[in-house]
Amino acid sequence: MMNPVKRTSDSAHEHNRIVEGAVFEGSIQSPVDIRVDGIIKGNVLIHGKLVVGPTGTVEGEVVAAEASIAGKLRGSLEVKGLTTLAQTAQVQAELYTGQISIEAGAQFSGNCHMGPKEPISKPINPQPANNPAVQAPVPAVAAS
Repeated sequence: MMNPVKRTSDSAHEHNRIVEGAVFEGSIQSPVDIRVDGIIKGNVLIHGKLVVGPTGTVEGEVVAAEASIAGKLRGSLEVKGLTTLAQTAQVQAELYTGQISIEAGAQFSGNCHMGPKEPISKPINPQPANNPAVQAPVPAVAAS
């Protein structure tokens, strides 16, 4: 008879890994870090750090506490803390981050916004309807 080994959960040392050669399609949510050396096609929500290794690729919307990119990322990336783009990084993204570090040689194409992502549902022209400055055009009066 085998005695089961008790494992204690210490999330500070736990992480998930998508190994080189693996392809994952779909959404991922994780309370701990994820290292990607394979391919993820889908949305990723991580309460820890996203690490994309030199052979890794992520395509989709990513939200993470921190990110370190050495491989490819295409889509959107929202990072509360530090985003690091290593020399081998190839990023095409709409990036929202608290801080950024870009090594010489890293490739970045897209927009970078410092700070939290703004809500999408902003009014285009926030003028109230009863604003006297906005009036309907007055028809021209013909001279007699």
